[in-house]
Formats: sequence, C-alpha cells, structure tokens
Amino acid sequence: MGHFKVVKDVMTSKVIQLQIEQNLLEGHDAMRQHKIRHIPVVDAQARLVGMLTQRVVLREALKIADERGAHRIAYYEARIPLAEVINTDVESLTEDTPLKEAGQRLLAHKHGALPVLDEEKRVIGIVTSVDFVRLALDLLED
Repeated sequence: MGHFKVVKDVMTSKVIQLQIEQNLLEGHDAMRQHKIRHIPVVDAQARLVGMLTQRVVLREALKIADERGAHRIAYYEARIPLAEVINTDVESLTEDTPLKEAGQRLLAHKHGALPVLDEEKRVIGIVTSVDFVRLALDLLED
C-alpha cells in the first residue's frame, strides 16, 4: 500500500472546531462557510465532547421550519445550545490507527467522518470518507 499506512498519513490536521458553549446557528454558519459536514465540538480544555453533523443541522432546521416557519430558522437556531443537539457518542481514532481499521470503522458506523484524538482526548485531526476516496485514487494512479 505504499506510503499510506496509518491515519496520520491521510487525516486533515487543520480541523475547524466549535466550543461547547456555542449555539446551533454558529455551527450551521461554520459548516456553510467552510463547506464541511462534520465539526468536532470541544470543551474549555480542547477535549472532544461530541460532533455536530449536517444531519443534525438539517433535522433541527426542518423542525423549526415546521413549527415556526422557514423564515425563523436562524432566530431559533441561535437559541439552541450545541450541548442539546450534538452527538456525544462519538467514535474516534488515534493517528496511529491502521488505515484499514479506520476505513472499516467509517463504513461500519456509516459516519462520514471520525475525529482523531491525542492521549488527552484533544482533536488533532479528522478523517472523512472523502479522504478514503482520495487515497483510492492515489493508489489507482500508482
């Protein structure tokens, strides 16, 4: 498999993160601005507490639109703390996790992304299904 062996070889290490005290509107804005679908949410010590996913953002926006009207989405998103909606049961990887295992875990859990944590549970990277598509293309070109 050439020079790609562990998560560190394919992960994105500049990771957009949100603080747990932020709200859903800030999370939604970050997703739009950076064109990403998964954002790790961290505490004051920069330790992972959960993930905000596009699925959650869409679910909440639809709920607001349904109950309050589409023009009220931003208003109500700003009043929903991330702590109330994020997925806190998050699988994670380490930078030394073998790529084969990382790929199997991405598939098995149907997550589009898994955060990469250090020993202190701080986010040092993220691996997405897109990273695996890139890896496959690299290998096909070799």
